Parts: sequence; structure tokens; C-alpha cells
Amino acid sequence: DGRASVQPCLRNPRAAPHGLATWGIVVVMRSPAPIAPEAVTLRALVLMLIRGSINGVVAPFATIILIMDGLSPALVGPLAAAGAIATLLTAPAWGRLGDRHGRRRVLAVSFLLAAPIAAGHAAGILPVVAIAYLAWAAVGSAFIPLTDSLVLARLGGSRSRFSRVRVGASTAYMLVVVLVGAVVAFTPLGWAAPGVLGAGFCLLGTVAVMARLRGELRSGTGVAVGAQTGLVEGVRAGVGRHRWFLLGLAMVLAGANAPAIFTGPRVAEVGGSGWEIGLAIAAGTLVELPAFLVLPWLLPLVGSRRLFLVGGVLLGIAGLLSAFAPTPALLIGARLLFGAGFAWVIITSLGAISNAASPAEHAASAALHFAASAAGSLLVALAGFPLVALTGSVSAVLAAAAIAAPIGTVLALRAWPTRHGVPDRT
Repeated sequence: DGRASVQPCLRNPRAAPHGLATWGIVVVMRSPAPIAPEAVTLRALVLMLIRGSINGVVAPFATIILIMDGLSPALVGPLAAAGAIATLLTAPAWGRLGDRHGRRRVLAVSFLLAAPIAAGHAAGILPVVAIAYLAWAAVGSAFIPLTDSLVLARLGGSRSRFSRVRVGASTAYMLVVVLVGAVVAFTPLGWAAPGVLGAGFCLLGTVAVMARLRGELRSGTGVAVGAQTGLVEGVRAGVGRHRWFLLGLAMVLAGANAPAIFTGPRVAEVGGSGWEIGLAIAAGTLVELPAFLVLPWLLPLVGSRRLFLVGGVLLGIAGLLSAFAPTPALLIGARLLFGAGFAWVIITSLGAISNAASPAEHAASAALHFAASAAGSLLVALAGFPLVALTGSVSAVLAAAAIAAPIGTVLALRAWPTRHGVPDRT
């Protein structure tokens, strides 16, 4: 039943189970009752739905809120770079804390901290909103790595099963973005809606995670890092162990993040309507869903490394099409390629670095993976916005990111994480 029982120690205390014997008493830990695979998958899906909902309620609207509250558009780039730096610095720390104190416990704390930060986006005062924007980047960096680590652990490291439940995060994200947009447009809340709804979603997420906290800690998803491993030392060791893989992955994800940021302006450059801009932005996420769903079939057939290569190449092709497409229709087609490439790159690379990690560093490895995405965003912000200012067009940024994606793919494949004695579970 997953609980401890106390029994008399009739033998040598040194021979007691786990060596836990004091004053003739042995503490015997009973294994948790087995849970049906379908129930595990359903719980993992619910956790992904929670994450997708919270990620979709504030972040997509934060830049617009800042501009509405008086931020100069020229400062959007530097602020985005500062947010990426905050994510890059805090994500590995959240991962290490999750391994040390329990991933679900730390995830609940991050959701709770995010509630007042989300509410800050509704303040209507520019300095408050700017601080909330940076604080959200720092606290929100816990959501993806901790949920990914929890779900992968519960699914036995299977990338095939993970890809099925990962659909929940993308689906919830899209639905919540549409919902919040409708509330902004059709209710008196207006642009305060993302902040108000975000605070509510974070509190609901905290309650939902806390409801499962006791069972998750009993079942072993909250393992502890050895006391000899400090927070900073552990992060430094993880980065050093996978530095070339993470560098390559950051370049690949820069190729993914640039189209995500600049597709809307690019469609406008070629004369696209507002409808075409929205369709181009949504097309990538829409294709992610079937791309995730076919992964259980593709992984055994192709293999993780080859599928990662295909994903990186698709991101490069999508970026070049986005840079030079003369019509909105071709840009929409480029986003379709982007959605498939992004899904395949994310699942295979996350599975590789997570399965190569020890159980005591599972969340930390997922956090390093997420930090690589933040590094890609930082590269786009630092190089992209000056390029736009210099050339007057977003095409140069998209082309540069498109070239970086396949180069990063090759670099990451050469440093692909492996763990001796552990099969490549797909």
C-alpha cells in the first residue's frame, strides 16, 4: 500500500532490510500498489493539459500588454533578451531543486509563485508589468522541464508514450490562447484578462498538483540528489558533460524560435491579410499534433537519431521558405514543415538527454534541454533584432536561423547523449 510498517527485528540489525534498524526495530517499506498503464497515461495527459493551459494564458500576450501599457517597440527586443537570460539561468536551478526535493512538490511551488506574477500583468503600470514579465520568465522556466521529467519517469522513459500525451500540452495551449483572446475582445476585462485568468489558472494548477503530491512522492518520482552535489556544482557538471550537444541543440532551436517570432511580420511583408497572418502562426502548432501522434510508429522504424536529423533538416527548409517565399500561401506551407520538424526534434532530443541521466538527475537533464531552447531564443533576440533594424526586413533573420538549424543538428548528433548498459527506449 506504499506505507511504512514497523516490525520487530529478530535478526542481526545489519541484515535488516535496507539496513534500517534502531533499538531492535526495522522499518520495512512496502512497494506501492501497481497502477494500470492506462491510468498512468491518463494522469500524465492531465498534467500536460495543465501545463499547456498555464503556458498559453500569459506568455503569448505579454509583449502586447507591455506595448499597450506604454513600452516602446524598440525596447521589445532587449526585454525579450533579458527574459531569455532569466530563463537560461533559472531553468537548470529548477531542475536540480526538483531532483533534490521532489519534482511534483517543486512544480506546485512554481505554480503558486506564478499566480501573483501573472496578476501583475493586469496592473496597467508599465514598471510593474515589466517586472512581472521577467519574473514570469524566471518562474515559468520550471513548468516544462519538471512536467516533462515527471511524465517521462512515469512512462518508463518511453518516447512513444510520451509523444502521445505531449499532444495534450499543445492542444491545451491552442485552446487557451483562443479563449483568452476572446475574453480580451468581448469582455470588460480587456487586456487585463491574461493576468487575471493567468492567476486563476496557476492557482488551479497548484491545487491539482498538490492533490497528487503524496502519491507521487511515495512512488519515487521525487528522488533526492546526494548531499555531496551542490546546486551550482551540479548545474556546471551537467552543462560540461553535454556542452556540445546543448550547443548544437541551441542552434537547432534558434532555427525553430526565429520563425515562431517573425512569421507574422514576414506574412505582412508579402501583403498577407490578418487572416493569413493568423493562419500562418497557427499552422505550425496544428501540424505538431499529428506529428506527435505518428511518433510511436516512426521511432521504431527510423530511430531517434535519424528522426532528429529529419526534424532538423525540416526546420532548415521551413526557415529558408519563410525567408524567401513570395506569397502568404508558401509561408503557410513553410509553417506546416516547421510543425513536423519541431515535434520530432523536441521529443527525440529530450528523450536522449533524459534517458542518459541517472534517476537522481532526471529533472536536471530535462531542465538543461529547456535551457537550450532559451539559449536559442537568446541567440535570435541578440542577432535577430539588430539584423531587422539594419536591413529593414525579417528575411535575413529567418535565413540565418535556417542555416543554423542543420549545422546544429549535425553538431548535436556528434555529441548525442548515451548511457552504457541502457537501451535506446523508443
